[in-house]
Amino acid sequence: MLNDKLRDAKLIYDLDRIEEKEFFTFKLEWQQIDTPEGVFNILSPVEIEFEIEKNSDGFILKGKVETVIELVCSRCLKKYNERIKGEIEAYYINEKFSGLYTKSEKLESLDNIIFFSENKVDITDRIIESILMEIPDKPLCKEDCKGLCPICGVDLNENPNHKHEEEYIDPRFEKLLDIFNDEK
Repeated sequence: MLNDKLRDAKLIYDLDRIEEKEFFTFKLEWQQIDTPEGVFNILSPVEIEFEIEKNSDGFILKGKVETVIELVCSRCLKKYNERIKGEIEAYYINEKFSGLYTKSEKLESLDNIIFFSENKVDITDRIIESILMEIPDKPLCKEDCKGLCPICGVDLNENPNHKHEEEYIDPRFEKLLDIFNDEK
């Protein structure tokens, strides 16, 4: 999978070295990201800021991710650039405590719980996840995009006064109209 190639040694943190709280800021030069909707081009460096804070149960990771990706408008099918501002939030708990805390109210309130067995964690998946969560389900180049003409495919944003002289009938359904016309 393409996203496996995004893994980098600087995204793996040794939790033994975190004393209380540490802040990190850096940029990644990723070119593409693989999503369930397809592969998208990343047009600007992925800027990451986050903190790792140690507590009695494990580590809390909070931060933000910013970049620009190229999407395709779901109405007019043109490519456009979308600024992504995602959040990273994860709670890392040592696997040896998993039995003690799985029913805890504290953990039930957290959505992003990750159990770890070694003292190193890779945050690549958290960064990818934060970008994926910000990609719109129905990407639009602009909120009032008019889309394409359903008959001939003309971009209605470029030609808003576009009309057809006669009513178009899809040839696949033309015979069905005969049934309705016979009833008249």
